[in-house]
Amino acid sequence: MNPRLIYRWVLYAAAFVLMTTSCTKDLSLKEVIPDEIKGMSDLQVAPDFNFKTTLQITLKVISKDFTGLPATKIEVFNANPNSGGQLIKTGITNRDQVFETLLILPAHLNQFFIRRTTFNQHVETVTLDIQSENIEYTFSASKSANVFKSTFLGPGCTDCATSIAYALTGKYSLPKDSKVCILVGASFTGELDLNGGTLVVCGSLNLTSLKGKGTVIINNGGFFQAISLNIYDKESAFINYSDAFILSSTFALSGVFENYGTISLSSLNINANGQFKNYGTVTLSGDLNNSNYCFNEGNLTVGANVSHNAGEITNACRLTVNGTLSINSTFKNSSYVNVKTDLNFNKGPLYLSNQSLIETKNFTVNSSIVAEGDAYSKISVSGISRINGGGIFSGKIDYWVENGIETNLGTMGRDIRFDNLYIPTTYCNPGSNLAGGIVIIDTDADGVADEFDAYSTDGSKAFNNFFPSAESWGTLAFEDLWPYLGDFDFNDMILDYQINQITNASDKVVEIGIALKVRAIGAAFKNGFGIQLPIVSSAIYNVSGDFSYTQGIINLNDNNTEQNQSQAVVVFFDNAFKLLPHPGVSTGVNTTPGATFVNPKIINFTIKLSYPIAPEILGEPPYNPFIFVNEIRGREVHLKNHAPTSLATTQNFGTGADISSITSGITYQTEKGLPWGINMVEPFDYPIEKAAIIDAYTYFADWALSAGTSNTDWYKKIDGYRNVNLIY
Repeated sequence: MNPRLIYRWVLYAAAFVLMTTSCTKDLSLKEVIPDEIKGMSDLQVAPDFNFKTTLQITLKVISKDFTGLPATKIEVFNANPNSGGQLIKTGITNRDQVFETLLILPAHLNQFFIRRTTFNQHVETVTLDIQSENIEYTFSASKSANVFKSTFLGPGCTDCATSIAYALTGKYSLPKDSKVCILVGASFTGELDLNGGTLVVCGSLNLTSLKGKGTVIINNGGFFQAISLNIYDKESAFINYSDAFILSSTFALSGVFENYGTISLSSLNINANGQFKNYGTVTLSGDLNNSNYCFNEGNLTVGANVSHNAGEITNACRLTVNGTLSINSTFKNSSYVNVKTDLNFNKGPLYLSNQSLIETKNFTVNSSIVAEGDAYSKISVSGISRINGGGIFSGKIDYWVENGIETNLGTMGRDIRFDNLYIPTTYCNPGSNLAGGIVIIDTDADGVADEFDAYSTDGSKAFNNFFPSAESWGTLAFEDLWPYLGDFDFNDMILDYQINQITNASDKVVEIGIALKVRAIGAAFKNGFGIQLPIVSSAIYNVSGDFSYTQGIINLNDNNTEQNQSQAVVVFFDNAFKLLPHPGVSTGVNTTPGATFVNPKIINFTIKLSYPIAPEILGEPPYNPFIFVNEIRGREVHLKNHAPTSLATTQNFGTGADISSITSGITYQTEKGLPWGINMVEPFDYPIEKAAIIDAYTYFADWALSAGTSNTDWYKKIDGYRNVNLIY
């Protein structure tokens, strides 16, 4: 590891001075000026820094424009939900159209996303910058159909390996696997070879031909023009954020194309490997031919015909076809489709949802139409309707034919209606029979519409709130030699967690789902694991799950919490080796390179609460986690400055390298402020056996010395951030 030069830093906080005067040992850090940091023993960390990788934000969302109307659904994502962003919080507004909640986010984030869905399926997504611990946002007016166009910004022309700053013509090949930017005011005209790299256009790109695999990004304010565009490589991507995108001839797509801006095309052929995704505005003067995947969450207008030959078309906003729409494969509509002439449904199925609407002049049906959900969707035909023998209607469909069904040889399900029902107006959908009024279905009468409710038949539950998210895990990493110093490889117990705080309509927690994944044991001790919650044991109705008790040291109450505890404690297992058996060689399990790998073990638990509890009271998941060492129940190891349970052996505090002073809140840390456990809000690639974390991760020391204010992404998989030879 390269030595790090650490500059002078001074701690002036009066609160810290008061805190240290009550400690049993002198913790004052008046001035620390180490010349070089070579190992963990050289670190001097602030005693009140808990090695947290998270930040807490109080969020308030106001749906001002829906005052007096039914509640709106609010979802929070850690990134752009249309580019892999993960859902981390869900709830609804109250009678004042206000939603307030506590968010726990990775400390390295600079922004997050909120999405509002109204009772009439009006969907808006906005980006919020993280500038304080209290963030408020007001939805004041309905947006246009192109919500994402004004919300999402391109990456800009920064961090470029090469920049084009002038007018360049001819042939240009990107340096292999590199990022090249055309700066504002600059341009390239000619033949482009991507060569595995990425081209970001903030100026102008006038393309005569394109070859090679790679990515092209037209940034906001950038300009793109070509006669034709052929993307033949399935691993290539073309992403547009601009309103100046002009293509005068055919667009042939075998890779990925995403649009967040405004595009004018002649015609579009989506080939067998092509993926076309629109979140902005696309206007075609000619035909659209699809043979793989077409997704629309913006405004897509086709001047001529649409031939859907294979794959899937999903419409989540507004699709207008001025000619004929021919469907020969899966078609999904959750919003609005308007066909000016003929809709020929030859082969499907055709799925309808979310009070969607299809309007067409003539309609011929030869396959299955399926409506999903409890609210009616509608097909409105102003001209001729022909339902042939293969035509099957099922689910809640209102089939409205102004002049009556001319031919009906098909099958109509029992829920089919012919009543010209009301379909609400949204920013995508103009609605139908608007005099029909507002209909809200709430089966369990909890105040949450069924379309928003994850538990529509259980009035006590409404929303899932996964931490860190439904798609990811956090990681707990422990050293087990407390109160003595170990090797700081933080792999004596590696345990991933995923926690679901199930809330009711009032954003109170009623149930906690806990999934644990035992990944590694870098120790010889038989260690157990549990959590302490900041509530009394009686606040828990019952705990169930995959408990593993084999050592005879755990005593339980009737609700499966641990006995003789002042706060609720749940012990999940008392010997990790029973879940992750030793392979017979090396020290521990899954910490020594080359040793036999043992598949991680996942265990699941459910904590049902006796009454709803506010998330702020429960605190940040995974609450107060701890291990207990080598079959000694009282020898607990918690995260830094977390309280021990009532069963912890107090004689160990202040011995060895530990300087705990429980009455002052200083616990589980060394004289230099180092911990025996850390909590990672994202999956953690832990060090191999005997490799200290400071050697495995380049910026761990900088992060720790700054008390978590700098290098907050130190654990990410980024070039230069880690020594891969020291990570398992």
